[in-house]
Amino acid sequence: MQVVIIGGGSVDTETAIRVIRREKAYIIAADRGLDYCRLLHIRPDLAVGDFDSVSAGTKELLDEFARSGIRIIELNPIKDDTDLEAALDIAMRINCDTINILGATGSRVDHILGNLTLLKKAKRNGKNAVIYDRTNRIRMISGGEKFTLAKKDQYGKYISLFPLFGECQGVSATGVFYPLDGKDIGGEDGYFTLTISNEITEDKAAFFVEKGDLLVIESRD
Repeated sequence: MQVVIIGGGSVDTETAIRVIRREKAYIIAADRGLDYCRLLHIRPDLAVGDFDSVSAGTKELLDEFARSGIRIIELNPIKDDTDLEAALDIAMRINCDTINILGATGSRVDHILGNLTLLKKAKRNGKNAVIYDRTNRIRMISGGEKFTLAKKDQYGKYISLFPLFGECQGVSATGVFYPLDGKDIGGEDGYFTLTISNEITEDKAAFFVEKGDLLVIESRD
């Protein structure tokens, strides 16, 4: 089973349909994610948020959902966490293999950065979370973890690696145009572009980080 969280950032129809229809999914709409549910004719299993950013029509839809038995969790607008983080907290209590997140990117850079940190929160709680948008698929691997990706399954032409919090030590990448062998990145200086826009050249690529939290970003133009 997978859980899909639909947030209030950018969600395109094609990506949403592809992610949600991959297998039966438990769908959580986070605040303005309800607008996308209405647009895509999706009936969520649960809606959570303070609902301060949904459209007037969606407020009516929220009432309709409540009458039809969909669970609604309404949050106080004055809170410490975002609606998407609240949705993630709920998702992590569900018995699932993967939490796929839509609407985590968009025009608000502050929200994008905050949502990237939620990948670490999920990892620390034993869950794999993946962020999707039209041109990117983003995941995180942590110290001692290896991630393997078949070329036929890649999300786009490019694959980039970034340390999420501080230095990543012992980063390796095989099966790619620019291989790495135990490279430390994002250390004392903290800036680098070395690991941007790599490409898979073999049937399968593998990525490993010895210590730290490493973002693996698949991108397409």
